Amino acid sequence: MGRCYDARMGRYRHVPHVRFFTGFLAIILLVVSACPAKAGDGAASCGRDVGDARVKDCLCRFVHRKRHHFRHWVWSGIFPGEGGSIPDPHYLCSEDGVFPEPVNELISDKGSRYAIVDVNPFFNDGSSEVLLLVKWQDEVFEYSLNFPKRKDVRAILGQPTPPPALVFPYKTGLAVLVTFWGRARGAYVLPLPLPKKTALELVGFGTPEFAEIVGAFGSVAQDRTTKDQFCKATNDFVAFYEKYSGPCAGRVKDGPEIEKNFARFWLSN
Repeated sequence: MGRCYDARMGRYRHVPHVRFFTGFLAIILLVVSACPAKAGDGAASCGRDVGDARVKDCLCRFVHRKRHHFRHWVWSGIFPGEGGSIPDPHYLCSEDGVFPEPVNELISDKGSRYAIVDVNPFFNDGSSEVLLLVKWQDEVFEYSLNFPKRKDVRAILGQPTPPPALVFPYKTGLAVLVTFWGRARGAYVLPLPLPKKTALELVGFGTPEFAEIVGAFGSVAQDRTTKDQFCKATNDFVAFYEKYSGPCAGRVKDGPEIEKNFARFWLSN
């Protein structure tokens, strides 16, 4: 018990002492924060809900970030009794994508693949990032994808989903064409041989380098595997292909329609 002076009553009154409770709570929080993370707690999971199927072999499982207990206090769900605290870190992962033949020939590995990963997308702060993962010769390379406006950019909107990126040769390296939600569109240049973990900068539309990337795309656009990847992808990649290489098979479009679709998916704010 503690004593508190009540001016209205002109005397001291006894109040319950809260030091014990606050001290007990502090001990509990300290113990929880000191608990070691279980194996995989800070790693992305390959599993995804498709009936009862589980995908065990994916690039996403190679992403590891330190687990934080109290860095964020964000609740998932509408009502207090539903959902739970969003873990830190959390991930949204694309499926693994395969490279077209011109890329496989350039890197001399037909077994290579790539994926896009959102790290902490629901926090939308400095801990959030978008990653490109590339598997080459049994080694996985991780690249952080930078863009001018970091906030409100999401690469993965649901699972399962193919990677929102397509790859083709560019000069002595690779161009990674991306379209992320939040109007982050353009290409990243990935040099060869593949560098170790580093950050890549977005090459935006309207820049001289992007014009060079488009020119490089034209040299491989009629390759069967490249064309199949673009023409069987989402509408934004179809619009890009038809803008710079002509209509996909089975599509009859005139010039104004192609330009309209391209502006809708790649130029609108």
